[in-house]
Amino acid sequence: MSQQLQTPVTHVLIKGSFGTFGYNPELECMFHLWKGFLSVDEVKRVAETTNPYIARGITNVIADHRNMEMFSEEVSAYIANTWLPAMEKLGARTTFVVMSPETFTQLSAEEMHETAKSQSSIDIRHFGSMDDALAALRAYNKINGDRRPEERRPEEAYLHGAGIR
Repeated sequence: MSQQLQTPVTHVLIKGSFGTFGYNPELECMFHLWKGFLSVDEVKRVAETTNPYIARGITNVIADHRNMEMFSEEVSAYIANTWLPAMEKLGARTTFVVMSPETFTQLSAEEMHETAKSQSSIDIRHFGSMDDALAALRAYNKINGDRRPEERRPEEAYLHGAGIR
């Protein structure tokens, strides 16, 4: 059932048995390419590693669930009640989720996202393919993210300058 992951990740921060995590500053997007059954410690490691980039202006996330197992209750609770609200406080705006083709994994994600929506106002959108999620991200950025460099927050100017490229 494993599908080849093709994404425009330009900077890999973590690559492990539980997935690949990185960002693309041009798309202003963090990529969470989950794999297998996740432990809460693995999810916390990803949060601790990627949240500083969100604080510096990476405002969107594409979470790819195609190659992961169901969320455990512990992982689901951590993401919905702790991580997503923290991401929102750091400046995250939208999460584009590429859903798993597996029914139980889809249901697990949908349930967790409903809980998350009661804890934060991050816009969570579901897609059937990476291409669809990327098209939605690009459209979102065109409407919401096109600002001249002098209009960006200092953190964003850093991202698009010599900083996090």
